[in-house]
Parts: sequence; C-alpha cells; structure tokens
Amino acid sequence: MSFLFLLAQSTPLSDGSPALPDLDTVPFTQIIQDGGWTMYILIGMSVLTTIMVFYYLMSLRFNVIVPQGFLFNAEEAATQGDAEALYEICRRSKSPGATILEPAARLISEHPEVDYAAVRDAVEDAGGRQANLLWQRIQYLMDIAVVAPMVGLFGTVLGMIEAFVSLKENFGSVKPIGLANGVSKALLTTAGGLVVGIVAMILFSYFRGRVTRVVARLEASCNHVLQHIFFHPKRMTDGLTNQTKAIDE
Repeated sequence: MSFLFLLAQSTPLSDGSPALPDLDTVPFTQIIQDGGWTMYILIGMSVLTTIMVFYYLMSLRFNVIVPQGFLFNAEEAATQGDAEALYEICRRSKSPGATILEPAARLISEHPEVDYAAVRDAVEDAGGRQANLLWQRIQYLMDIAVVAPMVGLFGTVLGMIEAFVSLKENFGSVKPIGLANGVSKALLTTAGGLVVGIVAMILFSYFRGRVTRVVARLEASCNHVLQHIFFHPKRMTDGLTNQTKAIDE
C-alpha cells in the first residue's frame, strides 16, 4: 500500500502559490485516516492476498502434490505388477497424486480382468476432482481482484457524498477544507482499490500458469504409473487365468 504516498507528493503550482506538503512529511497513517474506513477493508484484503501468496508458493509445488517418496514407491510397485501394494501405498498417502491413483489401484487389485477404459475413467474422474480443488484454491485471488476495485469505488462514492454535503452546508461561504476532505477520500480509495485489484489479478495469472503446469505433470505421472501396472505381464497373466477359470466353471 506504499503507493498511497505518491498521492501526497508535492507539486509546485504555476501561479506561484504554496505547494502541497512534501511526500516525506505525510505519514502513512494519515493517508489511511484520510481515506476513511474503506481503506481498512482494502488493507485487510491486501494482507489476505499476501498470506494466500505465501501459502500458494508453499503448497502449489509438484513435490507437494506428488511427493517424491510416494511417486518412487508407486512406480516400484507398478513396475513389479503388484496392484495390491500400489493400493496400500496410495491409501497411506494423503497427497492428491495418491487420491487419483487409489481408485484405479483398488479396481485392478479387486478385478484383474477389468479393461483399460474403466481404469482410465476412474483415474480421470479422480484427477478432475483434484484439479478442480487446485483451481479453487487460486480462485480467491480472482475474487479479491474483482471485489477490491468495487470497495474502492464505494469509498469514492462516500467521499463525493461527503464533499457535496460540505458544499451544501456551506453554500454561502464555501469552506475548502470540507470539500478537499471529501475529494481526498474519493481519490485515495479509488487508487487503493485499483492497486489491490491489479496486483491480485497479476498474482492470479501467475498462479494460474503454475497450476496448469502442476496439473499437466500430475496427469503425466499418474498415467505413467497406470500404464506400468495395467500392462504388466504379471497382471495380464492373472487376468487371463481368472477369465479361464470363469469359463471352465
């Protein structure tokens, strides 16, 4: 919110009249106070944005979505064709990658003769739900980007109302201080709302690309494990054996 200091920068007037107070002489608290109570809402939204950014930087990483330890164990179980071990590995892990592979591993372990389309559908359904959860996380940044300018506009309206009320009450002898306070509040809240909204929009665009990359790697890793476990010779042999037993019976 340091942008608010720019609004108090001194600019000499062409007619030689005294300039506004210098930038260094205007405290930040005074700027917030002049902006009115809507500025506190914008500050709260900016703080919330900062917290979410740190949270997204820590959580929206591929190593968090699909931990390396889980991925290594899952690939090892898939390479060995052990669907039951893969299911246990997925069940013990709470990561989104494990949540995606768990239905497929359970389906293969319980029904070795299942076809690839059914297993792929199970993975796609679970993957779609996990991807939606990741997209939902960053949607809050977009909400702030939309709401912040509206809060600033609301403060602008309040400031203009205050300015015109002062003008109405002192119509015969206009007091510049009352008019200036209202206009100052309108400008400050407008600038505050725009800056918070623009920053939130930029951050949303960044994390949107980050989620896209994470989801793409997540899908590739899950498909890699799925193909190893499904087309493993051991599983194919077990499936044919079960089908033969069913025919004999």
